[in-house]
Amino acid sequence: MAFKFLSVFRNRHFHSLLGNVIMAFFNVLSFALLVRMLSLSAFGEWVLFLATYNILDQIRTAMLQSGIIKFSSGVDEAVSRQVTGAAWYISLLLTLSFILLSFIVYVVAFPLFSPTWHFFLGWLGIMTLLSLPFNFATWVLQAAHRFDKIVQIRFLQNGSFLVLLGVLFFLKEVNLHNVLYAYSLSLLATSIYCLAFKWTAINSMAARTRQQVKDLYHYGRLIVGSMVSSSLLNYSDNLVLRTMLSPTAVAIYSIPQKFMEVIEIILRSFVATSQPTISGAANRNDWKGVSYAFCKYTGTVTIMIIPFVAGLLLFTKPLIIILAAKAYLPATDIVRIFLLSAILYPIDRFIGVTLDMINKPLINFYKNLLKLVLNIVLDIALVLMFADIRAVAIASSLNLLFAVIFGYYFLRRSLSDISIKSIWKNGWQECKGLLLKIKMFRLQYK
Repeated sequence: MAFKFLSVFRNRHFHSLLGNVIMAFFNVLSFALLVRMLSLSAFGEWVLFLATYNILDQIRTAMLQSGIIKFSSGVDEAVSRQVTGAAWYISLLLTLSFILLSFIVYVVAFPLFSPTWHFFLGWLGIMTLLSLPFNFATWVLQAAHRFDKIVQIRFLQNGSFLVLLGVLFFLKEVNLHNVLYAYSLSLLATSIYCLAFKWTAINSMAARTRQQVKDLYHYGRLIVGSMVSSSLLNYSDNLVLRTMLSPTAVAIYSIPQKFMEVIEIILRSFVATSQPTISGAANRNDWKGVSYAFCKYTGTVTIMIIPFVAGLLLFTKPLIIILAAKAYLPATDIVRIFLLSAILYPIDRFIGVTLDMINKPLINFYKNLLKLVLNIVLDIALVLMFADIRAVAIASSLNLLFAVIFGYYFLRRSLSDISIKSIWKNGWQECKGLLLKIKMFRLQYK
C-alpha cells in the first residue's frame, strides 16, 4: 500500500505540475514583495525590463526546446547526443549574439534611454549567459521525461531569488539595482547546480554534426517566429501602456498576469507532458493518435480550469489586496476580463503545440504573427479612443478569439478527426477517470 501511495508522487504528470506550482508559488511571493517594496513607477520599469529579458530567453527556448524533444525522442543514444551537442552549439552562438546586441543597443541608443535603462541594458546580455546552463538542463530533462529533476531546478532558481529579496528587505537595501543583482545571482546559482550534477549534457557538444545543427536551425527558426510573436503580445501591451499612458499603468496591468498564473500552472504542466506524446504519435504517422491526444489534453485542461476561473472571479478584490495592495484595486476589471477569456487559453495553446509537433510550425507562426499585429492595432486604437487600461485587456481578448478560430480551421485541415464535440467528450472522460482514481485512492486510505 505504501508503494502505491509513493507511485502517485512518482508520476511524470505530478512532477510537471509540482514544478509549475513551485515556480508560480515563489513568483507570486516575489511579486507580492516587490509591489510593496518598490514604488508604482519603479515596479513598472522592473516589469518591462523582465519582459525584455524573457523575450530573449524565449527566443532561445523556441529555437531549441521543441527541436531537442522532437529529434531526440525515440532515437538511439548516439543520435540523441548529436542532437544535444548541436543544440549546445546553437545556444552558445545565440547567447553571444544577445550579449553583442545588448552592447550595441547600449552604445547606439544611449541618449534615448534613462539612467535606469542604461543599467538594465548593461546586464541584459549577461543574464542570458547566466541562465543558459540551467535552461538547457530543463530542455534535456523534459525530453527524457525527468520532471522530478526539473522540480529541483524550479525550486532553487525561484526560491533563491525570494530569499535574496528577503535579505534585501531586512537590510533595507531594496532598489532596482539590487533587485537585478539578486535575480542574476539566483540564475548563476541554479546554473552552477545543474553543471555540478551534469544535467546540462554540455560534454555532448563534441558529438554534434553539421547536419544536426542544420536540422535544428531550420526547424527552430519557424518556432522562434511563432513563440516570439506570442511573447510579444504582453510586451506590446506593456509598451503601449508605458508610452501612451504611464509606468504606473504597466504596474497595474501586471496584476492580471499573476492571477493567470493559477491557470498557467495547470496549462504549462499538461503542455510539458503532451509535447513528447503528440510528437511520438506524429513520428509514427499515427494521426488518429495525434487527434485523440489533442482533444484529450485540450478538453481536460479546459474543464479543469473552470472552477478556478469561477473562484477567482468571485474573490477578485480581496485577492488583489492580498497579492498587492489597495493601490492596485483599479486592476479589478482588467483581471475579470482576463479571467473570462481564460477559457480559450487551453485550445489556443494546444493548437500551437500540435501544429509544431506535426511539422506545421509555419502555420502556427502565421497565427501568432497575425495575432500580434491585430493586438498592436487594437491596443493603439482603443487606447486613443478611451485612454483606459481596460481597453488593452479587451484588445487582448479579441485577438485571442481570432487566433483560436484561425488555428482551429487550419488544424482541422490536417487532422479531420478533431471537433469541438470530441474535445469535450474526451476531456470529460479523462476528468471522470481522474476523479475515479482520486475516489479509489481515498477509499484505500480511509
